Amino acid sequence: MTVFRRILVGWDCSPGAVAALRAAAAVTTDGAAHIVALTVLRPAPHTEDADEGVADFNGRQRFAQETFAKACEAIPDVQRARMSLQFAQSGDAAKTVCDYAQQHGFDLLVLGRHGTGGVLHPRLGHVAATAARKSSLPVLLAP
Repeated sequence: MTVFRRILVGWDCSPGAVAALRAAAAVTTDGAAHIVALTVLRPAPHTEDADEGVADFNGRQRFAQETFAKACEAIPDVQRARMSLQFAQSGDAAKTVCDYAQQHGFDLLVLGRHGTGGVLHPRLGHVAATAARKSSLPVLLAP
């Protein structure tokens, strides 16, 4: 049986991301594992008022932090590993998640089957499909 010590979860605040976080916690066998949730945010939009774009970006970052904290609270203590949330800025979430996983030495990538685009891609979301094809490490897709 493979023991996963470093698990990366794609975090887009969706129900699929919550399922992915729960799945990551479920595959850890002891408290020595570290689960990192990665939120890929598009850079702040360019607007006439630069502060408005920064405020929008900061609001999205706060929302990700709040939803991550709530999801962590719902995971039973028995399954909790060390969990943290990280951020990256990019317009290409799938590539960013795969690159981040490889660069930081993760053992497993866990993604929700579909995230915020679930209605448009009911079978397999764009990020999940691309990451599953391009990732150099094992990928677990959570329902």
